[in-house]
Amino acid sequence: MQGILNLLKKKLSWKNLDPSSLLTYYRYMSLFVTSIFYLISAPAAPFYFKAGAVFCLVLEAYLFVRIYSKSSSEWLKRLLVLVETVGLALILILTGGLDSPFVWYAINPILLSATLLPAYYCWLMAAIFLSSAIFLQPYSFYVSEVALPLWPDRSFFFTVFILSTFAAQIFTHIVARLSRQAEVMEKQLRHIKALYEAIEVFSHHSDPHEIANIFASYSRTLTGAKKVIVWLEAQFGAKDPLKKNFYVVRGPRDVLAEEHWYPYIKPIFESRQDGSEIDIYRLAAGKDKARGVLITVKVRSSSNAFGVLSAYYPNELEDIEGVKQTLTFMADLCAASLDKRLLESLAEEFLLIEERDRIAGEIHDNVTQNIFGLIYGLGMLIKKENLSKHVRNQLRLMQKTAQKALKDLRYSICRLSSLKSEKEAFIDGVEKYLLDLGQLNGVEIDFNPNGDFTSLNSQVKKALYRVVREATGNAIRHGRCDDIKISITVDGRKSSLVVADNGIGFDLDAVEHGARHGLGIVNMRELARNMGGKLTIDSRPGEGTVVSCMIPLFSRKGITAGKEKQNP
Repeated sequence: MQGILNLLKKKLSWKNLDPSSLLTYYRYMSLFVTSIFYLISAPAAPFYFKAGAVFCLVLEAYLFVRIYSKSSSEWLKRLLVLVETVGLALILILTGGLDSPFVWYAINPILLSATLLPAYYCWLMAAIFLSSAIFLQPYSFYVSEVALPLWPDRSFFFTVFILSTFAAQIFTHIVARLSRQAEVMEKQLRHIKALYEAIEVFSHHSDPHEIANIFASYSRTLTGAKKVIVWLEAQFGAKDPLKKNFYVVRGPRDVLAEEHWYPYIKPIFESRQDGSEIDIYRLAAGKDKARGVLITVKVRSSSNAFGVLSAYYPNELEDIEGVKQTLTFMADLCAASLDKRLLESLAEEFLLIEERDRIAGEIHDNVTQNIFGLIYGLGMLIKKENLSKHVRNQLRLMQKTAQKALKDLRYSICRLSSLKSEKEAFIDGVEKYLLDLGQLNGVEIDFNPNGDFTSLNSQVKKALYRVVREATGNAIRHGRCDDIKISITVDGRKSSLVVADNGIGFDLDAVEHGARHGLGIVNMRELARNMGGKLTIDSRPGEGTVVSCMIPLFSRKGITAGKEKQNP
């Protein structure tokens, strides 16, 4: 019994009903109610006749729902609705004409026709039903003895019928609109999920070829493009200054052959530092040529122009703005991944240089001193008079061997340690970045380093480098400056960085506490704070911006220990 109740509860539940199922639910309920009223109304007709009419209508409803639900043709559905509309008008002849309760059941095909195109089809069905019912009214059986005139006595019936048809159209329009919005929302949620997955995947790859391959695959999936071309120029390591260019293609080989897209994309790739961010090219159909739309977005950051991303669509796009936004996001994500990879490779080089300096220092302080002591001790032995000539010669040979080993060891220390090199790698990396940044954006950059940078550890160098990148990028992107002055000074106690630009400036309080809260400022301050330092910003609208960063010259380990003592 409980199982039967659960089954009825499930069948009669309104949850998760689509418009078609909801109309079917209404059909059976309206048939049930009108049948009850028909059976208990005045017995103008025999009961067996009434029962037979109800049975025929139940059978008709069942067959109609089965055939309509399995039909995939719009024309067949319209024909079924038309046949049912005329059939219900004929049923009124046997059940009392316009006084029959089944007049209200006859509104079902009109409600259903509101879900079909064109929009006026439901009004056509309403007009056919009312015309047929009025025309057949004189031929109806079992009508009341006193015939009511159509107007004004039946005006209420016509008013309700017309308003019900109008309400059905409004209901269908609202449901269709909500369905479209639900589809768009579901698509956006899938889109956002895929973008988060793309960000997660990109963060675990450092090789430019791998980034390009993954980037092309995700771009094709997220935008629905038939073919995607990613053409990049990237530096494959901090020690390898030579940039290499390559392209990756995703999509069927027989769609948009290389000889069709290459002549168009190559000039855009070569001029990627200039011009608009997005280019749309419509390919005209021709002999052995594909038609469609090719959308190209430049992959560039504030400091580097890496290349282009092109997506091909064989047909015109309905939501071209959405596709452009997705492609732009993917291009920015790729540029950020390549920038991150370059920054990490530079940080690894700083760490490697620091480790090499440490090893060179230990060799110099320990091994070389021991060898020098050995050479000195052998010299003292050679000076003793009671040694034979053979032993003295052997000691001189050992001394020369030790002297040669010391000389070779010192040469190795000089090659191993950056302290003996002519140029500090950190300054070299900053200068190279600023040179590329200035050339890319047409900005005059004056860089002035002072002091002994060998006293900085790799973490401080990485923090200073990231602050320089963030501050200069903000000065160009948001400040729209054309001149930047940068100074890095290292003395015995601290390292100081100052980045000053002649841009438009900004209201610092509005940015830090208002809706335009800047993540770049937060990042710079966190970088300085993690190193035990401090970052200040001085800016006013129309007066440029000065970013100052001070980091003390002691290890991060010491900073952490100090914090732990203050917070037991």
